[in-house]
Amino acid sequence: FQQFWEVMDLYKGMRLGILFQPHLQARPTQGTSTQMPTDGKFGFSVLVAGQSMPEYTKEGKVYIESDLCTPVSYYQEVEEFANGERECQRTPVTPYKLLIQLGPLCETSAMFVYVDGVQVARFVMEKNQSRVLKGFEEKTGIREFLFALPRLESDGIADKTRSHVGKIEVLRHEGSFIKEEYRPVSEVPFIQASKASAQHVTGGRYTMSTTKKGRYIHRSKPYTAQLKTLWKIGCECGRLSVCYRMPHCLTEMGIELKTVDWSKMLNSAKELNSKDAKSPRVDECAPTECNSVAYAAALQIA
Repeated sequence: FQQFWEVMDLYKGMRLGILFQPHLQARPTQGTSTQMPTDGKFGFSVLVAGQSMPEYTKEGKVYIESDLCTPVSYYQEVEEFANGERECQRTPVTPYKLLIQLGPLCETSAMFVYVDGVQVARFVMEKNQSRVLKGFEEKTGIREFLFALPRLESDGIADKTRSHVGKIEVLRHEGSFIKEEYRPVSEVPFIQASKASAQHVTGGRYTMSTTKKGRYIHRSKPYTAQLKTLWKIGCECGRLSVCYRMPHCLTEMGIELKTVDWSKMLNSAKELNSKDAKSPRVDECAPTECNSVAYAAALQIA
């Protein structure tokens, strides 16, 4: 178990799994930065520029900043039709990744990842294994997860899903191996949430960020089938979630934000990628991109 904590120290700020044991849950001061308690099963964190974003507890929920002004943020040209008129905007966006890890005492598990109420990934992990999700998997490659302002156009999202906008969730199920076979490749039917959907969550009290698809991180030849490992999925045995909000929204909620040292961005991202490359426990979804390119693009932000 000591080795598990040594591994976890590499990823400061990671939230660790609570498997429905309320007596283990701490009661941190409202609006303070915190690290969730653990029983050593699993955890995940949101990475921006290679750093785990600080987490804050407020009224029983965990929050992180979805800052649109970071060293890796950039502007994106957006064209939409709202109220019968064409709208062209240049809006800021911030790429992020998800780091998921099982502890050494955790059995083989099937993991399901949801962003804004939509399942964006599912895979099986062995004990003591880590996985970094860099974005949305498509037939032609992987596209960034982006924090962004909500879209203006209607999104057609059902009310049941709307309540999960602005939230990232990871579910853990029991899993056992069945076989391997080729299966058709399917893309994530992800639609960015609109301003109306965001207001459904906030009650119109504040502007909130959502997630959208960004640039291609990794491009590949289109393919129609892929060798996949099939697993028998058992009952749910763990769930973690985090809500993401823009900094001024968290401040208005009475949360005192911690300062993120972006000056260490390049070194931090480089160190994380180096550890991932050397460790057989880490299963990256795509080759590591050059962080210096993202940083150069960020310098163009006014």
